[in-house]
Amino acid sequence: MSAKELRRIAYAEPFRAFRVLLVSGESLEIARSLRTTVAEDRVLFGVDEDQTTGVAKRLRIVSLSEIAAVELTAAS
Repeated sequence: MSAKELRRIAYAEPFRAFRVLLVSGESLEIARSLRTTVAEDRVLFGVDEDQTTGVAKRLRIVSLSEIAAVELTAAS
């Protein structure tokens, strides 16, 4: 996946939740805007959201080469 393509999805207006599928088989759920920062060759994701506060519990840095696919999910 290219940085340009991921930026298009992550920064879309209006925002739509999405799932990042990694080549390892792991998936990351991105349910809110501003949970993603895309750089040239990697991405910073806020993950494991606290359902009460809406705050991400962890930050995860992922190389773009580790991303197998991105799927839009139901609006949150």
